[in-house]
Amino acid sequence: MAKIKKSRKKRSKFKSFFTLLLIVLIIILSYALFNRILLPAFNKYIKKPIAIEEKPPQEEKEEPAIVIEEEEMIEVNLYFSDADAMYLVAEKRKIAKTGNLARQVVNELIKGSNNTNLYPTIPEETRINEVYIADDIVYVDLSEDIVKNHSGGSSSELMTLYSIVNSLTEIPPIKGVQILIEGKQRESLAGHIDIRMPFLRDEKWIKP
Repeated sequence: MAKIKKSRKKRSKFKSFFTLLLIVLIIILSYALFNRILLPAFNKYIKKPIAIEEKPPQEEKEEPAIVIEEEEMIEVNLYFSDADAMYLVAEKRKIAKTGNLARQVVNELIKGSNNTNLYPTIPEETRINEVYIADDIVYVDLSEDIVKNHSGGSSSELMTLYSIVNSLTEIPPIKGVQILIEGKQRESLAGHIDIRMPFLRDEKWIKP
């Protein structure tokens, strides 16, 4: 009988322990289930949505327009020959007031006149080697082409010289012009006029 009672006590203790363990496991599982599944789902429904203030789209800032200034222009007189190669006639032309203005004037003379009644005074093949000013005298160094391609004759030679001289002496501080060919002094352009010295402005060649 004593053995039977001891056996029953052991079974009772085992059942109690097993029941307690089962209860602990149920509590742990319930807690895990609640925290991982039920609580997030519950919070999802009761949590108030955060109001996001919608801002109107910002208008694109207009960048200030870049103003490109036109090149400053200057009006000059270019002197070309009349049909008889007796007088020079002024033709007004606007050129950019940049860089070496004297060089630009010579370059425009080489291009010739826009007036069909006026004639070029410098052969179009002529190149400008250098143009520089020293002591109010402008030195115009031209290529050999001005000699090789010159039409010849004393009148035509005078038109060439004073076309250059009278056009350039309108640019301050230029008072005289020295013509050079390939960097050197020459006796003449076409065998008639001595060009070894600078030329001063002479308006008697300008048509009244």
